[in-house]
Amino acid sequence: MTHALENVVTDNETLTLNHITSSLDHVQLAMLLKLQRDSPLHWHKGFWVLTRYADVKAALQDKRLVNRAPAPNRKDVPLVQAILKMLKRGRGYDKKHWFHYADSPYHADVRKLMREELNRQLPDLRQLFQSIADELLEKIDCDDEQSLQKGFVEPFPAIVAAELMGLPREKWRWFDDLFGGRQGDDLSTSLCRMESFLRDPLAKRGVLPPGILCALSDGCDADNLLSEEGLLPNSVLFALGAYVNTRQLLERCVEYLLQNRGEMKRIRRDPRVVSFAVEEFARYFSTTSFCSRLSTEDVEIGGGVVAEGQCVRIALAAANHDPEVFAAPHRIDLTRHPNPHVAFGSGLHLCVGAAVGRTELQVSLACLARRFR
Repeated sequence: MTHALENVVTDNETLTLNHITSSLDHVQLAMLLKLQRDSPLHWHKGFWVLTRYADVKAALQDKRLVNRAPAPNRKDVPLVQAILKMLKRGRGYDKKHWFHYADSPYHADVRKLMREELNRQLPDLRQLFQSIADELLEKIDCDDEQSLQKGFVEPFPAIVAAELMGLPREKWRWFDDLFGGRQGDDLSTSLCRMESFLRDPLAKRGVLPPGILCALSDGCDADNLLSEEGLLPNSVLFALGAYVNTRQLLERCVEYLLQNRGEMKRIRRDPRVVSFAVEEFARYFSTTSFCSRLSTEDVEIGGGVVAEGQCVRIALAAANHDPEVFAAPHRIDLTRHPNPHVAFGSGLHLCVGAAVGRTELQVSLACLARRFR
């Protein structure tokens, strides 16, 4: 599969740096790839943009590039207010307690709680995911795109998210109703509503079933790794991450496989292909397109210098299409190996649910391929 990137607008001033996917916004990706060739460290409207794979990987692992300035120094660091505005984009939901936007020790503490709970669940998840997928697929026409969308793509990641959190399975509609296709101000409203939904289960902390909610609650009560102020916001963050990224990627995978049915048959004939396919879909579609970092000192990277206090936007989508690393990066190759993509990040901020997300996609696509005629 190839998306044509020729003959597109390449005026960098129209680069918006929104969260894009290569399947939806060819123009934005083409601009990033042009920067990758011509200006790998590019100054754009108040911050740096980093696009080459080697530089992106180095930036993700560089401890001098942080999510937040140290608290005592924030008011003195240039561009901090601009960075905060960029992160919030005028949205009403306050993300200051989200561990995703924090650094150690807070980031490490909350991440530890989530990672240990997911690791506890992981041995049983493959069987759980298969039972959910089979139950949904039995009820629908697997050759019909609309039936797959409504009966599988939408409910499957939502049911999984509910199970991971320790919520009743029927609460899956919370995720789809609130986060399905939401962005901008709509997403802010949805985050506030999810917070109100989760407030009641968290109020019954003594009787919470095993799951992420229980693990985070225990982090408040026993381990003192999470403040009361951070419990509800980080529960909302997990709900968002567990559903949205998987839903978007699953949607792109199913769309591609229905349009390229020979590839679906290939997965059905050889189930070993599915693990490679998931890595390739993650690389190609790059549903998390960017992340941002703040420099705590001058950092030489990308042939230039990110000065102390400056912000850099790290283009994961561009790195995943770098021809220096990936042969024919504009094509989907279900057997690409090795595939060292950065779709799940890298370093200290590697996606805490990466292993679970991989398993979820492998199982769902394998179950779908078995039913494909």
